[in-house]
Amino acid sequence: MGSSLMTLVVIKCLSLFSLVFAFYFFAHIAQSWIVLKQPASHELIIGIMVSLLINWVLNGVYNVQLMRSKINTLERFEGLLHHRFATQQHALARQHSSFYWQDVWQNQLVDLVNWAFEYRTVQTVAIIAPLLALAVIFSINPVIGTGLLITLPVVPLFMVIVGKGAGALHRKHFLALARLGGMFTDRLNALPMLANYNANKKQTDLLVAASDELNKRTMNVVGVAFLSNSVLDFFATLSVALVAVFIGFSLLGELNIGPSIELKDGLWILLTVPLLLSEMKKLGAIYHQKAKAEAAQDNLAPLLSSTDMPFNPDSTQPFSGFEASAFRAGDVLHADKLVISPHDHILISGASGSGKTLLLEALSAKRESSHCLKGKVVWLTQQPVVLPSSVRQNLCLDDVYDDEKLLQVLFQVELTSWFEALPDGLDTQLSYCPELSGGEAQRLSLARALLREADIWLLDEPTAHLSDSQHHRLSRLIHSVTQDKTVLWASHKALPANWFTHFWNVKHQQVNVQ
Repeated sequence: MGSSLMTLVVIKCLSLFSLVFAFYFFAHIAQSWIVLKQPASHELIIGIMVSLLINWVLNGVYNVQLMRSKINTLERFEGLLHHRFATQQHALARQHSSFYWQDVWQNQLVDLVNWAFEYRTVQTVAIIAPLLALAVIFSINPVIGTGLLITLPVVPLFMVIVGKGAGALHRKHFLALARLGGMFTDRLNALPMLANYNANKKQTDLLVAASDELNKRTMNVVGVAFLSNSVLDFFATLSVALVAVFIGFSLLGELNIGPSIELKDGLWILLTVPLLLSEMKKLGAIYHQKAKAEAAQDNLAPLLSSTDMPFNPDSTQPFSGFEASAFRAGDVLHADKLVISPHDHILISGASGSGKTLLLEALSAKRESSHCLKGKVVWLTQQPVVLPSSVRQNLCLDDVYDDEKLLQVLFQVELTSWFEALPDGLDTQLSYCPELSGGEAQRLSLARALLREADIWLLDEPTAHLSDSQHHRLSRLIHSVTQDKTVLWASHKALPANWFTHFWNVKHQQVNVQ
């Protein structure tokens, strides 16, 4: 990233300097025509044409290089984020709403990349170019150079002051937007329940109130941006006006402060100063990128960092047992000693929010922990995942299985009659039609897990949202197909004690083995 940024800065500076040289040739041409009353030399005309051509070429190269750098970096960030999701899976996704992750993927990554290249390039150029131009202007007329040295710092100083407020507003705006998106998604998913309880009007009013609050925050952000641009334009115009007045009165002979100024020098300065100020104004125009990137950095820094990536154990070896003394899952869960032998069936109990899911995530290396299980692991969670694709793709995912194997696991999970009613068999597309009941969707997840032939099964309340009759049927089915597996089953609902070899209870951030 550093080399790409330096390349962009060099190209942009050369582009500006080529335009400054074009102004130099134009000023000398004007001097020849107006003062000397003679045609401009061929060297001056060729010089201005070559300078403008170089500027045009360098602008094109800069745009191509900028786009290429942004695309490459965005792809790298997306790869890191994809790896993070593949590593932590449900443990990461459940921490925020789907709208939050959608905004992170589609907006915040782009904001960070825009800041890394576009903003930082303009920022560096806005420092280098004015300093070099000021050195030349000082050599022509120290008075003008001193005036610009006093007025130019006002522009970046104001940007810093306004930028700090804009950054705080962007963070608040992002939080409000994420909450509104999560609220809307939750209500959308719960439409049938809202209709049953006649709660549509009340929830609509809540959404309207939250939307109005978001609109106010949006206008605050827009207001700060408008104020920033207006003040930047004012100071830039004031600086150019002061320089123009000084040069004009000097050429008229009304002011005799400092060295005398010729038309070519005054014209070149009048053309160059707005160009330098335009880079500062451009920096002010995209200063919101910095505020957005600062707001996004808090969310993306832990996701894109590889230093705190959970350990990924070897899943190719069969599970041979697990023993952990002084087990810790971050700073929120601990146990004096945990022991799991092959083919153990362990029931994990505890109140809602006590940490049962967190314990399973830590043992499966989806969260940072002192110890984790080594072996092939499959999960069954409260919410079965059904992809909007065919039955075959839902079962196979990225693997390949023959039809006989797929039909066998569907038979094992008692989905044969459901499957026989499908119009296109394994190629039937699963969406809203044919609609799956909660029990059928969980059985489909169970069939998917059976195909993986894993040694360790982690069950995070797989029957939590099913009726009692469905809970009993599916629980018996899970118990029957996991007889030769190592099972850790977290459940609020009653399960036969004779199914389990050990019992763990999670309470007050402590795992107690009974």
